[in-house]
Amino acid sequence: MKKLSLTILLLSIALGSLAQSFKPLLDLKPSKTVFLYASDAKEALAAIDDPVVAKDVECLALPIKEECGITAPEQMVGDLGQICNINKTARFDLYLPENPNGKMVVMCPGGGYVVVCTYGEGLYAASWLLDKGYAVAVAKHRMPNGHWTVPLEDMQNIFRWCRANCILWGVSKIGVMGYSAGGHLAASVSTLYVDAATRPDFSILFYPVITFEGEHVEPGTRMNLLGREEYWAERKGYTPDEYIARQKQYAALKEHYSLEKMVDANTPPAFIVHGQADDVVPVQNSLLYYSRLVECGVKSELQIYDSPKHGFCFFWGDIADHDWLDPEIRSNLNNSLERWLNNQ
Repeated sequence: MKKLSLTILLLSIALGSLAQSFKPLLDLKPSKTVFLYASDAKEALAAIDDPVVAKDVECLALPIKEECGITAPEQMVGDLGQICNINKTARFDLYLPENPNGKMVVMCPGGGYVVVCTYGEGLYAASWLLDKGYAVAVAKHRMPNGHWTVPLEDMQNIFRWCRANCILWGVSKIGVMGYSAGGHLAASVSTLYVDAATRPDFSILFYPVITFEGEHVEPGTRMNLLGREEYWAERKGYTPDEYIARQKQYAALKEHYSLEKMVDANTPPAFIVHGQADDVVPVQNSLLYYSRLVECGVKSELQIYDSPKHGFCFFWGDIADHDWLDPEIRSNLNNSLERWLNNQ
């Protein structure tokens, strides 16, 4: 996503009355909105601040394994559709094409594990894919808020539901697509799956955060998922053995979520794109993941462009006037992605 000003973000949250001004550039509504944990559709709809919602709403009322601890009301805080404070309103928007091609993409918008940017890294990409016959699910998952298992739990629940229903849509393959921190989540889905239902058939990663160790870490994403370094280094209130145990746990978590280390021969193939001039997530993140895919014999594709910085999102067609990516690069990228997807 485009780099957010913390001041603007906090001001937007404070001025909640302005939230409804953040409308998408496309008038595209999902076929269905599915709430993962809510049990009452009317109550769930009343709790969300989101202009993109379907008339057809389903509540799955799934049990929550771990609460994310967020009690503030959900709110939209930016013109990229940034939504914060998603808790029991976790959901996804389902888009079904008129002429299905047998494939589906589950979308993980970026946002640093603080917000989800549901327009530029969700709705607009969904529109592009719909035109090409892909079914799409745009995830609006919970933020971790100190509970690192929560985002992946939501994504795996989305995959389970889509696998159980995909025959109704003529879908036989389901992939995952993510951006920035959403790229980290998409790569987590691709490497930390627990069964056939939660394993993607392919993945698409835009400027993804990959590693949580070494000199190429994007510290904000790691902090928002795992917690602050100072929290893990706290000695007060802990015995020496407890302190050592916490240090070992933090080291293990950083390794576990350094997803280049989780790649093996069964990891799904990936299409990865990054800008060499990325000033938020170092391009080495994509290089690390791609290199490991190659080592494991997983056929994948990496495209690195020299000029774009972080968060060029997904603008095309009638909304291309808002695109800050060079038109020639955008055309090449879209054509390459379409070619690659056709071969999955």
